[in-house]
Amino acid sequence: MTSTAADRRTARLPLDTTMIVGGTLLLVVLLALTRLLASDTGNLLTRNTVRLSLAWYGAALCLMMQLRGAADWRAETSLGRLARWCWTWAIVVFLVHLAMAFHYYHGWSHAHAFQRTREVSGVGEGIYVSYLFTWCWIADALGWWWQPARYAARSPWIDRVLHTFMLLIVFNGMVVFETGGIRWAGCIMFVVLTAVWLASHRPRPALAS
Repeated sequence: MTSTAADRRTARLPLDTTMIVGGTLLLVVLLALTRLLASDTGNLLTRNTVRLSLAWYGAALCLMMQLRGAADWRAETSLGRLARWCWTWAIVVFLVHLAMAFHYYHGWSHAHAFQRTREVSGVGEGIYVSYLFTWCWIADALGWWWQPARYAARSPWIDRVLHTFMLLIVFNGMVVFETGGIRWAGCIMFVVLTAVWLASHRPRPALAS
């Protein structure tokens, strides 16, 4: 390994360590406090984990919209690595949320989850869309870690299709089929994401000659 490559790897350690330790502590504290303070533990564990996942998700999208060059998408810059870590923690916490939902609500039964989806949305087959959503997210996060160069070089249309699909699912989950605080949080998140997207696509002023 060349000294330059070793220096780059060493420079990444503080951010990576912070994200590993910080993300783990945040999740552990959330689970511990929910168990200690909640009267309806299963309900709040399920809800709080998806809330944390969506917070990571929103942060990741905001950061992704600031990524510019291939080095950012290869996670060779601090901004790129931070975006990748937020994206990773979002799916990790989402998987914890799914485990809570299947444990407390469905008894690890696909049939029960199918029926519950039918009761909520009117279409039981919608559970398969949720499964697709989850697997697409897992594959995308793993691809960013395992083959960052290929991830950075892939067609922009892959990202457009993926994120449009995911945003539709998130919008339905937070705004259409929810009520109260989570619906308002969803509205705020989408307003913020729209504002960040518009700001990131705003033409830069020409430099004075």
